[in-house]
Amino acid sequence: MNRKISILFLLIIFVMTGIFIYNEQFSADAIKKKIVNQKGYTIELQKENVPIEFFIKSDWIPLSSEEPLKIDEIVYTDDQINVVLMEVMKRDKHLNFSFDAKNRLNRKSGDLLVNYTINPDGGITTKSGIDDIQLFDKNHNKIETDGIGMGPDEMFGFNIEQGKYSTIKDGFYVRYNVLNKYSYKKIK
Repeated sequence: MNRKISILFLLIIFVMTGIFIYNEQFSADAIKKKIVNQKGYTIELQKENVPIEFFIKSDWIPLSSEEPLKIDEIVYTDDQINVVLMEVMKRDKHLNFSFDAKNRLNRKSGDLLVNYTINPDGGITTKSGIDDIQLFDKNHNKIETDGIGMGPDEMFGFNIEQGKYSTIKDGFYVRYNVLNKYSYKKIK
């Protein structure tokens, strides 16, 4: 019986070690970290402020509920990135919308979209302004945000004041103007 427990214990250690090594070396987060830090990768800026636009459905807008609404729906996708609406939360007299942008990375080469500038030394520089996220009603009339936020990583969000709920109740468009597109290639 002790031998079976010892073998099971060793097997668990091997599996946990394998998972750790995978997460540190081969996961999308590990690859992205190496690309940004330019550890084994070359990068080149292709385009700054790549705009993306997507629609927020009225089903995802909890105008009457005080409970946070977990959405976890892809609202935008292309060859490089998925943008996920994570959560909508009513806080005081505001609705807070939270998003995460996830890159689909190839280990050898590809494109990376990030909401910051990658410096030659591997550091990053962030900047944000009120026009980085623009909102429009279903007829493309501009809606003012009450505040925006960026980070960590490619997460972003914005607030809409209660007085503007009537302009979003049927859904609205979001234009995100901050992504920088880099090409990357693994050094052989």
